[in-house]
Amino acid sequence: MEYHYGLTIREGREKLKMTQAQLAEKWPTDNGNGVNVNYVSDVERGVKKITNLCTIRNLCHLLRIPLWKVGLSDYDPFNPTQDKINYDGFIKITDSPNDRISDYKKCLLEAKGNCFISGTSMIHLAEDSAYILKEKLYVGEIHLLILDPGWIKNNFSILTFIDDDDDKKQFHYEIRNSIRKLNQLRKKLPDKLITRLKIKTYSTIFPYIVTGFDNGEAGKLVVEITDYLPEKKRPRFTLQKVAGKQTLYEQIKKKFYSLWNNESITRELQI
Repeated sequence: MEYHYGLTIREGREKLKMTQAQLAEKWPTDNGNGVNVNYVSDVERGVKKITNLCTIRNLCHLLRIPLWKVGLSDYDPFNPTQDKINYDGFIKITDSPNDRISDYKKCLLEAKGNCFISGTSMIHLAEDSAYILKEKLYVGEIHLLILDPGWIKNNFSILTFIDDDDDKKQFHYEIRNSIRKLNQLRKKLPDKLITRLKIKTYSTIFPYIVTGFDNGEAGKLVVEITDYLPEKKRPRFTLQKVAGKQTLYEQIKKKFYSLWNNESITRELQI
């Protein structure tokens, strides 16, 4: 069965012991009048799709569904001022695609200590990515999360920013190509470095494309909060660690390692 938002909505509704009629009455709409119960049924069965991400967010709040379960982040790019974010450590905020890859590369080049990476942007777009990753392995470990290509192929329906079938095929190809490049890199590494490159695939939704590092004293990361927005509209942050404060840097790093340590939806990538 292909994933659709209705599966998660039904799960949340049933956990609250709420009927479809009750949910229909409380369904978030602009006029506050709810929706017809048949509409709720159609959504839960995947007959009708919700394309408004604000509606998805409101449903998650109503049904107490963690936002990550529908591919959304705690940060709301539509209403950024409503989020309670500690802005300490902010270096740069932009939604411009310009310098996108260079922002990630710059962060990785500065890295000291262990690095954590999710997403494939730099791997398949930067020609010198293999060299940079290899150099970083001399000073620490690299923990790299990448989407499982088999899982994403079976769950394209949740990628609401990809409408064209050719674009879906290209997205799938890029993931597989990144895995191929990573395996090529790992095979060429000296024995003492192989164990420092730790790669896992994950079979879920993770709305953060991130490259970062933390050596205990200092840390920095670059992150795009996708929320399944088109690439040209995604907010991208450059953040640094601030000692003793729970900043957005710490929140995103924590989410990364929560996924990394979840053995039910991640698995180690074998050569």
